Amino acid sequence: MNITGELNSNINYFSSFLDGLGSTIGADLSRIPSAIAITAVCYIIYRVVMKIVTAFIDRTHFEKNIVKIITTVIKVFIIFNAIMMVASALGINTSSLVAAFSIFGLAISLAVQNLMSNLANAVSIYLNRPFQIDDYVNINGIEGTVMDISFMLTKIKTIKNEMIYITNSTVGSATIINYSQLPVRRIEHIVDASYDAPIDEVKMALKEAVMSEPLILKDEDIYIALSSYSSSSIRYTVRVYCKKTDYIACRDSLMERYKHVFDEHNISIPYTTLSVNVVS
Repeated sequence: MNITGELNSNINYFSSFLDGLGSTIGADLSRIPSAIAITAVCYIIYRVVMKIVTAFIDRTHFEKNIVKIITTVIKVFIIFNAIMMVASALGINTSSLVAAFSIFGLAISLAVQNLMSNLANAVSIYLNRPFQIDDYVNINGIEGTVMDISFMLTKIKTIKNEMIYITNSTVGSATIINYSQLPVRRIEHIVDASYDAPIDEVKMALKEAVMSEPLILKDEDIYIALSSYSSSSIRYTVRVYCKKTDYIACRDSLMERYKHVFDEHNISIPYTTLSVNVVS
């Protein structure tokens, strides 16, 4: 067999293969050029639409995570419609294709209910803004700085330098305390003093400790009062305010100052003692 005959044989074989493939999938493969043209047009439309959407989002200053959701939805919509148009150009029954996509989508939705729940709660977080990245929060007893908010998880870094991941579905049903939304935070301490120490002298010593702390906001309310009696001590409540960024440093510094001023005023802090009698 000469080269020309072999080439014609291969072409006929390939043509028969394409016809068989087209019959199998219900498509007319002779329409491939028009399908390619439609694909090119859809790609151009996709690029133009995404540029318009990006320009609009840049003007509205949406949050980065909301932008991801919007662009993903638009991409899926355009790609799905492009697939349907190409299928129609190839002569494929699009109604059966839509039905197949619907069944597939139902199966996926049943399999990823938790995923959808996390995604819905992520959208709720972005829109309602109970917290944002870099906020210091308490979510279900987990306290730390918000590092990231993704579609599935909220990432929190604790003061122990631990990275904790909380599912957004958990965040959506949790009680959230946001310590960063207001410019100042209140510090509250319960301080024990001996029954032997005069009340006025203890309160004066506590005020001295508070006023000597430079991180305290002196123009905010300062509350010092006797709050309760315990079995071995009198308890005093101290409430002061500081900037939210100074909270931990101010809180811990005050604890040291209480001890220093009590030592200066000879005020003892009761502690539990245990007496052991040895019987010989």
